[in-house]
Amino acid sequence: MGTSHDAALSIDRPATSADRAIRNPAELKSRASPRPRPSGRIGQISSPPPPPPPPPRTPGGDHTMSAAATATAATSATSALMAAPDMMDDAYLSDLLSYSLERLDAEPEKLDADASRATESERRVACEEYRAFVASADCYATVRGEIRAIGDRLDAMRDALPTLRAGCEAFAAEAESIARSRALVRATAHHQSALLDVLEAPTLQDACARHGNYDEALDLENFVRKLASAHADDVAVVKTLAENAAEASSAMRAKLVDRLRGAAQLPECLRVVGYLRRMCAYEEDELRDVFLRAREAHIADAVDELETSGSPYEYVKRLTDAHRVHCFDVVMQYRAIFADDDDADDHVGNGTGSGVSSSFSSLSIGGRSRGGGGGGDGGLLYSWSAHRIASYLRALESTLPKIDEGGALASVHEHCAYCGASLARVGLDFRASLPPMFSDAAMGIYRRRLDDAVGDFEKVTEQHRWAAAAAVGAGAGARDAGDAASAGDASSSAPPYALLEHVPVAAFTNGVLAALNELRHCAAPSLRTRAAEATRDAIRAAADAMARTDASVMGRETLTRGSGQRAAFVGACDALTDVAAPYLAGCFGRLFKGGERMVDARGACEELRLALRRRANE
Repeated sequence: MGTSHDAALSIDRPATSADRAIRNPAELKSRASPRPRPSGRIGQISSPPPPPPPPPRTPGGDHTMSAAATATAATSATSALMAAPDMMDDAYLSDLLSYSLERLDAEPEKLDADASRATESERRVACEEYRAFVASADCYATVRGEIRAIGDRLDAMRDALPTLRAGCEAFAAEAESIARSRALVRATAHHQSALLDVLEAPTLQDACARHGNYDEALDLENFVRKLASAHADDVAVVKTLAENAAEASSAMRAKLVDRLRGAAQLPECLRVVGYLRRMCAYEEDELRDVFLRAREAHIADAVDELETSGSPYEYVKRLTDAHRVHCFDVVMQYRAIFADDDDADDHVGNGTGSGVSSSFSSLSIGGRSRGGGGGGDGGLLYSWSAHRIASYLRALESTLPKIDEGGALASVHEHCAYCGASLARVGLDFRASLPPMFSDAAMGIYRRRLDDAVGDFEKVTEQHRWAAAAAVGAGAGARDAGDAASAGDASSSAPPYALLEHVPVAAFTNGVLAALNELRHCAAPSLRTRAAEATRDAIRAAADAMARTDASVMGRETLTRGSGQRAAFVGACDALTDVAAPYLAGCFGRLFKGGERMVDARGACEELRLALRRRANE
């Protein structure tokens, strides 16, 4: 067993004798024995202090001090012995300085005697108290082993400290996360009702939009938008709410635009456009375009709902009424809602006459004016107006040929002119585009009636049985009647009675008169040339029919049955050339002043006269 620099006593492993328990008695003696204190006289040394009392003994005579008590006592004694030499050395040196020479000479012997006594005392104590020394050695060994084990455990604990530190940090972080989650859950539970209201905002917005409560729906949309701008990046639920609100806003926007596609009056249009502006769904130009597109869809739907399978006359009137009402309303609504379009409106107002009509085909809804239209909206209103009027005029142009009565056509023209005059107050005067279409329609009616009259006349001339009785004096009577008719053209419009003797010619005359009567309702001056040509062609066609009949039928009748029917046929030809043709030319002249010269009835019948002369000379 090694020595310790902190211990005053050096004790071996369990010793068998007291001598082995003390390894250096001299050192123990020098530290444990009290130094003699000098007295007042040289050579007098104070006696050493009495030894410590022995440990208590049990009634049987054995020591019962526990190892811990023994170790405590030994430690206290050792500490006292360690502190005592220094103090005694200082006192002893101070005493030596006061000794006499003789005392100093005798001091070594005295010290040897004291050392002997101390050695003997120590030996005696060691022999008597050897159990305490053995117990102290055992206690020291036990303590040293435990200290070594504690050191090993401290090393193990030191090695485990990083893992423990990491575990503690992870636990602290998890505990902090759990604490935040718990605080969040508590806050959520505390504000549950408010959170439910926020989560139901998109659904409530959609319900308000479906029931027409657009103000409340817009308020909810603004609330969700502000909430999203503040928390959408941090809270996923708020981002989802913003997306749902955007979907509800899109549905509401579509519903508002659909309301513009219906029969909406100005107050309703103002409210809807105001809602769209509050939604910031469109820019100002886009909003105008959307408005006009929606109103265009409404007018198109109204036009599509019109019954086209019925009378063309009724259809055109209803079509005209629809455009007169709806176009006027749309222009007024646009001006009231978008009040900065004065320049554009003025430009629309200047769009009258054939110039606007010629530009309709190059304009479409949603575009910009390519004819120089300007204004606050870039000519958008002008483009839409031109498109809608062009659509109306195309529908009118395609429907007018289906009208087969001049009176109905004149009534439609008057109705369309009234519509143009009404729309002229908002700059949509299209009346200058009506005469060409109605002239063509009137000319179509006139041509169809003339064609019917010529066709019936051709059929009759091929199948008619010419009566011999009607031929007696027919030539002279026809000439007299023709002269009378020629003389009375200027004063009387009644048909000559001489035509009654020749039924086919009378029927042809009635057919041409019926055509003139149809044309009379829409007798535009621009029709005079074309109508004169059509009348001349009809008279020429009738004369050619008589000439063909003379060549194909009457020639055979003359050879087989004599000249009675031939005379009747010749009388009908004379009635056509000398009575009916001049009379019809005169009637045309009453319809168009000076038009009888343009008909040239004599020239139209010249071929028939030549054929009759050739037949008479055979």
